[in-house]
Amino acid sequence: MDEPDAFPYRGDAVLHGIAAVSCRGRVIWLTATPDDEMLEEVRNGNLVCLQLTVRPHGHPLPVPVITVFPGLILMVCLVRWLMQHRKHPRMIFVPTVRMARILHKVFSFVIPCSVCTSESADRDEVLLRFREQKNAVIFATTVLERGVTVERADICVFHAENRVFDTASLIQMAGRAGRSFRYPEGDVLFLCAGRSQAAEECERIIRRANAS
Repeated sequence: MDEPDAFPYRGDAVLHGIAAVSCRGRVIWLTATPDDEMLEEVRNGNLVCLQLTVRPHGHPLPVPVITVFPGLILMVCLVRWLMQHRKHPRMIFVPTVRMARILHKVFSFVIPCSVCTSESADRDEVLLRFREQKNAVIFATTVLERGVTVERADICVFHAENRVFDTASLIQMAGRAGRSFRYPEGDVLFLCAGRSQAAEECERIIRRANAS
């Protein structure tokens, strides 16, 4: 079962019950970010954990750069980052739907960009158009943190200190970079208005994975 720590499976007793009844033989859970419940099962000997810390193409995971500045300066940093990476697709993750809409509205006056949130009715079409462009920009919530591969994509998490982003979600968002065999490298930036333990832990986990 893929991504058992993610919505809608996580915390849903009905889906857990369906899986328990339906699955036969050995069950394999696939995730880059096992939750506390799964880790407790490993510690208790009820699950066997096999760690694969190398991507299929053999290149290391892009390590996020954490930048901390006051809110207004963060916007300047975002603009600079967008310009520095203008030859690549750029995914900017934000903590709220409202912020995604505001940033999309502001930046759409100067650069072509799109927005994708849980409230977007045309998510598949938006993502398809984003993939088809070589240097597109998309503002998104965590709705795109998993299962999305865009060649050469660079990743920015805006206000990564927000409590919406836990360590697991930051790892997943950072993991959108460097997934392609043709382009295994990517840039990941965490823009924070204050210190973030989740961002720091994400960086440590990725560095540890690359070193193992």
